[in-house]
Amino acid sequence: MSDQNEPSLISAVQAWQATQLTQEEVVTRFTSLPRDEGHVVRQAITDLLALPEVTATAAAASAGSAAPTTDAWRAELMAGRARAWNSPDPAGLLVGPTVLILTDGQRGVVISAAGTRALSGSVSASLLLLCQTIVMAQNALNEREMGTLRQQRIESASTSMSEIDIIS
Repeated sequence: MSDQNEPSLISAVQAWQATQLTQEEVVTRFTSLPRDEGHVVRQAITDLLALPEVTATAAAASAGSAAPTTDAWRAELMAGRARAWNSPDPAGLLVGPTVLILTDGQRGVVISAAGTRALSGSVSASLLLLCQTIVMAQNALNEREMGTLRQQRIESASTSMSEIDIIS
């Protein structure tokens, strides 16, 4: 591990799973990373996958652990927030009400207070695309809202200016 943030990310996840931190505190650790530090998120994924208690999603479902239903996953995603890190090391974070999903497009993990599960490559790729799409859509929405506010300010100023009497 070459970056000082890497151990703190893993330890933050483990502290959340040990009920020593809240989910939001873990999210803050990840979102405080600059957008060009996707390599740190990628390393966190690598480190999480190397932990002995990580289970594969198929194995977890067949072992009888409470595998979320499709409706539960839909609810997690619909209530979620997203963050994406840019090239050259793209990575994504989806934050649902009860889970964090980290992906680099090839590998991924679902992190909850109960444990960590590995994602398949195809799911990881789809989730990275979802993260990037959500972030792009939000940025476009923010730009449109800023444009609307800017236009309102211009219209407001021109109305105010027209109400000023000229001194002759």
